[in-house]
Amino acid sequence: MVRQHHATLAHTHQTSDRVDAWILGSSLASLASAVHLISDANVPASHIHILESQSTPGDGIISSGNPLNGYDHRPGCLPSFSDVCMEKLLALVPSPSGSGRTVKEDIEKFYDDEHCQEVPTTHILTKGDHGPKRIKIGKLDLGLKDRMKLTILMLRSEERLNKKRIDQLFSKPFFDSVFWTVFSTIFTFQPWHSAAEFRRCLRRYFHEFRNLNTKSPLDSIQFNQFESIIMPIIQFLQNRGVDFRLCTKVTDIVTHSDRGAETVSAIHVLHNSSQETFHVRPDDIVIVTLGSVTSGSSSGSNKIPPPLKTMIAEDELDENWSLWLNLGTKYPGFGDPYNFCTRLTESRLETFTVTLRDAEYFDRLVKLTCDKPGIGHLVSLKHSNWKISICIPRQPFFSCQPDNVQTFWGYGLCPESQGNFVKKPMLVCSGEEIMVELLRHLGFPLDTILKNSITIPSVMPRRTASLLPRIRGDRPTVILDGMTNLAAIGQFVEIPDETTVSMDYGVRGAQLAVSHLMDLHKQPEETKKRLSFLFLDFWV
Repeated sequence: MVRQHHATLAHTHQTSDRVDAWILGSSLASLASAVHLISDANVPASHIHILESQSTPGDGIISSGNPLNGYDHRPGCLPSFSDVCMEKLLALVPSPSGSGRTVKEDIEKFYDDEHCQEVPTTHILTKGDHGPKRIKIGKLDLGLKDRMKLTILMLRSEERLNKKRIDQLFSKPFFDSVFWTVFSTIFTFQPWHSAAEFRRCLRRYFHEFRNLNTKSPLDSIQFNQFESIIMPIIQFLQNRGVDFRLCTKVTDIVTHSDRGAETVSAIHVLHNSSQETFHVRPDDIVIVTLGSVTSGSSSGSNKIPPPLKTMIAEDELDENWSLWLNLGTKYPGFGDPYNFCTRLTESRLETFTVTLRDAEYFDRLVKLTCDKPGIGHLVSLKHSNWKISICIPRQPFFSCQPDNVQTFWGYGLCPESQGNFVKKPMLVCSGEEIMVELLRHLGFPLDTILKNSITIPSVMPRRTASLLPRIRGDRPTVILDGMTNLAAIGQFVEIPDETTVSMDYGVRGAQLAVSHLMDLHKQPEETKKRLSFLFLDFWV
């Protein structure tokens, strides 16, 4: 009966331009939902309402600052890893340059014009007798036993893994290998993360491991993620007349029951300290982002560390988490947000952005990697207690960045650990102290570089929360059983066989949600590459 109700309701959506779409949150998945509602479902843009508690859309993915006070880049994914769903989305968004091209075509043109065909590689630096030295990455550096374990894991059914951690399947030598160093650098996995998610990621990307980075033309963007991807989508939606309601925090969703099905009838919000209610008709749709990997992020300065938040109590959580907690207590099938939002020591990651007013340091970094300057490769410091990795992007990385300023960014996978040289946790370090630690590892001179650089640290308490161990049912499906006009999206929904490490994941969920709620009878394309027994070639 619920399915029949769905079909009738969806048919009404498809044939009526009077539907109102309420999108809760402004993540990439939310923005993608709005684009597809306009382009695929012909919903009038003015009938699409995006409710966001922050003053700027984008769900905390920011790129801000200036050359005087330092830039702050808080990425939404490390790295972006675009695939077919992102391709479709960006092909629907016109370039903000007014060139007549789409964002997808702009990125591809930049890729061709800048000769970006060089494959960015991940470099590993280790201690040498005369400073850091590069480790040759030609083979997996794995023993036969670990190779067999990897093979078995990729062929194993996910149900048998249950809530297992990666370190329950592999011993210490595996985590000291070149393979693990590279894989954890690219995808931010830690030994205590989900073996099931690790399996999905292996099955999706293992055959590309020879390149050690999987950048496609769509990953070779001109500027940072926010300016090259998020902002053009926001501008497109604003120009089309989408109703952005910023500084509007969703506090509750009200439903009514009919023949065993729940239909959203109202949305309660807090706008500028005033309570408001938006009434939702049965023919309207609601798309809600559950959870956020950028939730609770905070930035420090060159002299001051980021403020730390416990964020354990429910009233301290951002609305994308508190709303999920609220829905989970009222309706079955919404999963277990507690499994992801309260385990900060397991999901915390710290990023930092360095602004340089002297090209000496940037030139030294480029020489250290022996690559073309700024092709976006990652450099991992194998013996760093903080597990530091840095990314050296093309310049300028920010659209407002002057020619005489260089920038790069990095992250620490273990910010709770004591530094090798700065004897305290990364979490309580100022930007300058993080820069000291980095310079000591690289063997670069301190005084000149410190005097001409600004480092902005940012703590992201839930950056890797989507990689935490889980069991079946911890993550709700995009299409929720018993809900007639509501779908869930984001990095914390369950999309079978897909891995949450990519930006494509959230966009795929948005396409699934729009297709179902609007009865479009279209499924997103499968990812371009899947597990093949050709991976056995890597054991040779």
